[in-house]
Amino acid sequence: MKRVPASITLMLVSLVAAVLLALTNSVTRDPIRLAALSEANSARKTVLPLAEEYEPVETPTEVDSLYEGRVGDQVVGHTATVTVQGFAGPVEVTVGMDMSGVLTGLSVGGSAFAETAGLGDLAKSPSFTDQFVGKAVPVTLGDGIDAISGATITSRAVVGGVNMAAQAIRPAVEMTAGTEADTVSAASATVNAEQAGREETAGDVLE
Repeated sequence: MKRVPASITLMLVSLVAAVLLALTNSVTRDPIRLAALSEANSARKTVLPLAEEYEPVETPTEVDSLYEGRVGDQVVGHTATVTVQGFAGPVEVTVGMDMSGVLTGLSVGGSAFAETAGLGDLAKSPSFTDQFVGKAVPVTLGDGIDAISGATITSRAVVGGVNMAAQAIRPAVEMTAGTEADTVSAASATVNAEQAGREETAGDVLE
C-alpha cells in the first residue's frame, strides 16, 4: 500500500483547518456584531436618557460615531463616541450633550478596554463619570473633575475624549438650531401672509 506524501497530508490538514475557521467566523460574526451594536445603543441611552430614538449624523473623521437624539420630531441632544489612548490601551468614550451645550452623561469602556483593575478601570464607575453630568465644555481635570487616584493617565485620556466628542457635537447642534430657526421663520412668514390675505379680503368687502 502506497504512503500518502507528507506534502499532500499537510495540504489536506491546512484545507480542513481553513474551512473550519471560515465556518467558525461565519457563525460568530453576527452575534459579535449584534452584541457591539447593543452595547453602543445602551451607551447612547445612558448618556442621553431624555431621547426616545437616535439617528446617525455625518461623522467627522476624529470621532467613531455621532447621533442626534430625538423625541418625536424634536432634536433634544446629541451623542458622540471617540476612542482615545489610555494607560493600557484604547478607551472608548461616549458623551451626551443637550442643545444648550451641557453634558448629560458619560460612558467609558469599549471592547478593547484594559485599564488596570482597581485603578484605571474605575473610569467606568459612576463615581467618576457622574462628575461630568451638568458640566459645560470644555472640562478640565482638577476644575470640578477629580482624577482617579493612581490613574492620572486614564483620567486625562477620558477628559480629552470628552472634549473631543463635545467639539464634534457642536457643529451638529448649530446646524440643527439653524434648521429649526429656518422652519420657524418659514412658518411665521406663512402666518403673516395668510393674515395679510384675510385683511385684504376684508378691505375689499368693506369697499
